[in-house]
Amino acid sequence: MAISIAPYTADWIPAVKAFNQRMAAGGVGAEFRFPESNIPHWLPEFDGRTIYQRYYLAVDGEQVRGAFILKYQEFRLGQDPAKIVYYHLPLSEGIVNKSYSSVGVLMLRSALKMEPSLYCLGMGGFDRPLPTMLKALRWSMCAVPFYFHVEHPSRFLQEVQPVRGTPLRRLLADAGAFSGLGWLAIHALQTIRSTRPLLEATAEPIVNFDDWADALWARCAQHYPLIASRESRVLNVLYPAGKSFLCYKVSRGNDLIGWFVALDTQMKDNKYFGNLRIGTIADCLAIPENAGAVIEAAQAVLTNRRVDLVVANHSHKGWGSAFKAAGFFEGPSNFIFAASTGLSDRLGPFPEVQHQIYLMRGDGDGPVNL
Repeated sequence: MAISIAPYTADWIPAVKAFNQRMAAGGVGAEFRFPESNIPHWLPEFDGRTIYQRYYLAVDGEQVRGAFILKYQEFRLGQDPAKIVYYHLPLSEGIVNKSYSSVGVLMLRSALKMEPSLYCLGMGGFDRPLPTMLKALRWSMCAVPFYFHVEHPSRFLQEVQPVRGTPLRRLLADAGAFSGLGWLAIHALQTIRSTRPLLEATAEPIVNFDDWADALWARCAQHYPLIASRESRVLNVLYPAGKSFLCYKVSRGNDLIGWFVALDTQMKDNKYFGNLRIGTIADCLAIPENAGAVIEAAQAVLTNRRVDLVVANHSHKGWGSAFKAAGFFEGPSNFIFAASTGLSDRLGPFPEVQHQIYLMRGDGDGPVNL
């Protein structure tokens, strides 16, 4: 029987559980499990909601051989609203059984027939299976730059795993941490790199996004050729009160200039960050000229919370310059943006526009693992 794509309904739950069990038996990690409920726990589809998920299955008779998620969200493309859809968590039984090696391509092509303007975000690096397939299908791709600021250099040298990748590196890192030379070197480099003036921005914690956020969105959206909607009705769904999100609006004097959403996360044996306490600038908004003030305010909040490291991913060149002016380093990024040919054609020449689009961790499946 030919494999077909079907919406995930409740009667498929036992087959999805069996699919997950086969994937686990084949050695696929626990992070790659498809939801065992047909109703999305993060972004269910409600009447009137403009951001939501839909689940789809690749079915073979009564068996599930693959699955994927489409996240629907309003974007601004140029000056116009646009329907652009996020394709994520594609799982194929072809990973553990070569008889189903074609399922991954089948799912992607089916998703493109439903929604030609697709994008992917994250994916773990260009060498992973999904980016490799997207490249073969001529999707446009680029890394979303990764920025970090070290708050506690000794802890950083003892815990960050890429710094400690070989016995010699571990020896040098430990020597720098315990002698104090590492603290001096990192502190000096960040101070030298920092070229920003004191921007005197203040951050005020908020519970919800309101009309002020909509007014700011109206002022900011036109500055970016592609940006996901950051209206209050969307932000209150993505960053609801009562969760672990640290939401702040940023002002200079009496002028509201931006907002940011941050996380304060204690890592435990993380493959990148070890046991560091990580402060993440997960999302934010301002016009490019005010980027530095928002970054300064976010960093101040996270520094006061005594995190060890502040991190962020941001695609926009102007924001990247503001991070660097704030003393942030740019590190290797495995956070990849990929645009389907349908989306890339709408954007224009990709090499020219890729540094002007506006993407952060909040634009994918949220700040997962952070």
